[in-house]
Amino acid sequence: MKKAIKFTLLLSIAICVQLFFIAPIAKAEQKTYTDNEVNISKRDLIILLEKLSGNLGSDIADIGNYANADEEYVKSSIEKLKGLNIIDEHVSFANLYESPKKEEVYYLLAKYIGIEAAEGKTAFIDDEKLQSWSRGYIKELENLGVVEGKDKNFEPGKVLNRGELRDVIKELFLTIINTSQNFKADENNKSKAFIVVNTNDAVIENIKIQTPILINQKSSNGRLRIINSDISKIYIAAGSQNFEVQLSNSKLQSAKSLGKNISYTNLGPDGKVGPLPNPEEYKPEGGRSVKRIIKGSRSNGSSDSYFGSNNQKENKAQSDKETEEKVTPQNKDTVKPEEKKSTGKITENKKTQSEVLPKVNEGTPNEGEKNSAAENLSEDFIVLNEHLYADKTLKYKAVNGVILEDKALIGLKLSGENNGVKLNVKWEGESLNQVKNAQKGEYRLAVSSLEDLVINDKNYGKIKFIVKIIIE
Repeated sequence: MKKAIKFTLLLSIAICVQLFFIAPIAKAEQKTYTDNEVNISKRDLIILLEKLSGNLGSDIADIGNYANADEEYVKSSIEKLKGLNIIDEHVSFANLYESPKKEEVYYLLAKYIGIEAAEGKTAFIDDEKLQSWSRGYIKELENLGVVEGKDKNFEPGKVLNRGELRDVIKELFLTIINTSQNFKADENNKSKAFIVVNTNDAVIENIKIQTPILINQKSSNGRLRIINSDISKIYIAAGSQNFEVQLSNSKLQSAKSLGKNISYTNLGPDGKVGPLPNPEEYKPEGGRSVKRIIKGSRSNGSSDSYFGSNNQKENKAQSDKETEEKVTPQNKDTVKPEEKKSTGKITENKKTQSEVLPKVNEGTPNEGEKNSAAENLSEDFIVLNEHLYADKTLKYKAVNGVILEDKALIGLKLSGENNGVKLNVKWEGESLNQVKNAQKGEYRLAVSSLEDLVINDKNYGKIKFIVKIIIE
């Protein structure tokens, strides 16, 4: 009798153990769908964008599941997307149950990600069938390696069914992170699809350089930590703000941000966190693309093509030599001040201000200021921020306003070298108010550092230099 009870007990334990191991496997099985032949609607596309943003629950591949989104919610979402310029005149949403064309689907997803249109033709055989407004975005997706066009037809006018849209999702998006978690890519991961981050507390590990990252608005007021990774590019969506991208034994090639107050830091092996130069890219109108990646000093170990690595070699001898020829530390009297001075009479331009740009204003202080701000104005330094262009000018859009921050990252104009630390600064000049009021024109302001500037163990003291500003 005892043996029978013992056998029954052991059998029960064995069955429980077996169920314990089988359950997770069953749970991990991929869903199967029976609606693959059903054509998608523009409503489905709006729901997909809301899911990508983390605003609606359920699996991203559940195309037919509207996640309790009623008509008003969908219409409200359309208006929001129009405000972000994701939906424009090229794709109409007057009829939500109309089926979008394949070209429209890729166009909207590309604009949602925030990529810029590339120039030239795609490698698709039927490239000539693409509309001019969509070709550039599909071309950029091809440049990123997300879509492959060689020896293939794109079929821009094709209507996708739900199964085909699921394939598009797999093609464009590697994973969607909606909750605080640690995402670690497989060692053999070769995906070039996007990682989408919808949480303000996430960790990403082991990402290869071909995998880009999209940070959405829901990540605001938070931080993304990137560990042991090489990141090709980060896109930060419009509406995102107060967000920190922190690198740990990682590199970031470039970034494009439509958000506000985005900072980049490096977590060193000693546990100390230090700032990094802004890696964002900008394209001046009519000009070439300019990368916001600058040479760094020992404090942040950046290079010409990457920044944020903890173990990069430095070569500063040549830049030091060139800099010494232009500026002598702690002896600013040897630097010649600007020869030109402004008359300070902006009223002469009032009549034509709406027709032509005002004249260049020198960065000399107002007469009421008693200091010697007009003396020792150097042109050997630059302010390094997201408005800096290749011609060493700060360019702003008048419609976006101009904010002259009290703290600035200052570097050598010749080489771009800096110490990665923002200093307290003071902006001066007769045209200061015009700049703050975002009046279109070209200006020259004086910038004074209120703290000593030290780059590569060289102390330049409290410097004062000229900054050229263009407001368009």
